Amino acid sequence: MQRKKPFICFLMLLVFMLFPLQALAVEYSIAEVVIDAQVNTDGAVSVVEFHTYEFEDDFNGITREIVPKEGSSIQKFSGYENGQELEVEREGDLYKVFRSGDDETVTIELRYEIQDAVDKFEDGAEFYWPFFDERNESDYGQMTIMVNPPASSEETDFVGYDEAYGTGSLQEDGAVRFDLDRVPEGSNGDVRVLFDAQLFPALPQQDGSIRGELADEKERLEDEAIAFAARRDTSSLVGNGLIPAAGALLLALTTWAWNRARRTKQQAKPGTGAFFVPKQKMSIPATLYFTKSSILTPAVTAAALMELVRKKNVEQLSEEHFRLIDRHVDYAHEATLIDLLFDKVGDGETFETKNLETYTKNELNHSSYNESITAWQQDVVEEVKQHELYGKHPLLRWTVGLIGLALFAASIFFGVMDLLPLMFFSLLIGIGFVAFCFYSPITRDGHEIREEWKLLRTAMENLDASDWENLTQDEKMRAYAYVLGADEKSANPKTQSFTNAYSDSAFADFGIFYNPVLLTGIFIAANSSTDASASGTGSMPAGGGGVGGGGGGSGAF
Repeated sequence: MQRKKPFICFLMLLVFMLFPLQALAVEYSIAEVVIDAQVNTDGAVSVVEFHTYEFEDDFNGITREIVPKEGSSIQKFSGYENGQELEVEREGDLYKVFRSGDDETVTIELRYEIQDAVDKFEDGAEFYWPFFDERNESDYGQMTIMVNPPASSEETDFVGYDEAYGTGSLQEDGAVRFDLDRVPEGSNGDVRVLFDAQLFPALPQQDGSIRGELADEKERLEDEAIAFAARRDTSSLVGNGLIPAAGALLLALTTWAWNRARRTKQQAKPGTGAFFVPKQKMSIPATLYFTKSSILTPAVTAAALMELVRKKNVEQLSEEHFRLIDRHVDYAHEATLIDLLFDKVGDGETFETKNLETYTKNELNHSSYNESITAWQQDVVEEVKQHELYGKHPLLRWTVGLIGLALFAASIFFGVMDLLPLMFFSLLIGIGFVAFCFYSPITRDGHEIREEWKLLRTAMENLDASDWENLTQDEKMRAYAYVLGADEKSANPKTQSFTNAYSDSAFADFGIFYNPVLLTGIFIAANSSTDASASGTGSMPAGGGGVGGGGGGSGAF
């Protein structure tokens, strides 16, 4: 037992190293943040913050990142709840406040002091600070920032940037209150406040004035806001006409494509209700891939082997024993299957089902077997592609694709313009156009192949013996190989019933020994023995930038 402890510790450490975000993730939301900044006469700012967290599971505490502006520093950071001091741990600019719990709402009080936070000029003293910036990874449900002067200030002036723009209001004593309401994660929102210069007698005064610069900033931001509102109105007007038109066009295209595909399918239906085996337009594996499923099951591999028997490339000596007669084949996938079964698994001339079981039990052969099966599947798919059974419509696809990309660009533009409904619908309709870009309807030849083999599969479930006897030996072989490959389960009752009823009389003279359970089962076992899987992980970087390099955000752990 003592030997296992270091190993278990190592595994736990490895998990936390590889999956730190997943291991430490905490479900929470920040309902409210109230920040009260008291500007002092010496240029320091005493800050008290109240963060209300709503946790949905276990938690150990909260985090607050405070990146000071160049030339300033953070001092005396502490955390409290209901007046009781909490443990705090600092990691660079990140402060971790420990307060564990489970699925509850808590309000944490944070206190700290910003040193050298005020710049004094001839006509005023400026406090310019980013309480959060794009580094913040949490939404704030509602945020209020109060900036208080050391004493009553008669000539207070202020401005807010980004999320704080237009949210400030002047209080009776010259304080400024910024009501930001909801603040999304990754947002900036600097606040800038000017107080009377005489309130800071001990601060060294810099040359020049500041109020003119602030007035210019306010004018610039107001002009930008007016221009933004004008662009927003124009964008709304254009979008309200463009997006419905694009939606109508997408609906018309979809309706046209659906009606066209429906007519083509109806025209391709066989005119006669009599039982028949369709003509050979593609190999049986390719036909199964196109008509039944894009997943080539072990049953299809079994059907492919029986097709080689039908075409007399392979002779079946018994239920489990096969001999190679002719390597000259019609399709690349047939040559690939012969190489796997007779050259890799067999002795170059013969193949027995027990050889495949022995071959795939050896782990050294798994890679070779999987590569051969994958190559065989790709060759089957390539045969289907060569028949061009899907319409291409390149001009139409390029046109709708470009419209979709244009709508994606429009959705980004509408998002920047804060036109969220237009952004949503342009994105939704754009996805529809891009999806239509992949429109490849089945051609009439394709529908004919599908309908004919569908009728065969249905008819053979309750086939009259006389209809079966009227078929040629080649038709019987092709029909049975198709039914064998179409069954996803090797012991399908319908296939087994059909085998018991017809196989003896159908194939006795042809030298065929059909046993679908055995034949499909050996390939199912082989695939199961060689199955493998893989997975990967990734990571992403972070950044930031408030005024003067300052900023920060909130979180939990």
